[in-house]
Amino acid sequence: MKRRVRLLLDLKALMQAFQTGIRYAAGSLAELILERQDSSFCRLAERDGDFLWDPSKALEKAGRYLLWDQGDLDLYLGFVAGLGVSDTQGQLEHIELYRSLLEPRLLQAQEEARQKARVFIAVGLFAGVTLSVLLL
Repeated sequence: MKRRVRLLLDLKALMQAFQTGIRYAAGSLAELILERQDSSFCRLAERDGDFLWDPSKALEKAGRYLLWDQGDLDLYLGFVAGLGVSDTQGQLEHIELYRSLLEPRLLQAQEEARQKARVFIAVGLFAGVTLSVLLL
């Protein structure tokens, strides 16, 4: 679960960076991806053989590889599909929409991670007590 939270936080930061890059530099999608090599999505997209010809497709493939939750993947694919298909204002609105759609998914993933951590602690304590009783 922590992996999912990490990836969604990465996606949130990526959306913010793309929004800033489009707003202030009006860079192409390929330039935006190359500038964000700290993002798992961008690193993987940049390594794709089709990156130079179709950066959007490379970014899509990266998401398909990284995201395992179908809802997260659907959100991501919708986000990527709308990149570079409208004017600057349209791009900014598109990214803002997907940032707002991402927020509840991120909160859900964080809550699931907390709950699973509690379960693992309880199971560990139970196993420790059981082992102690068996050894006595």
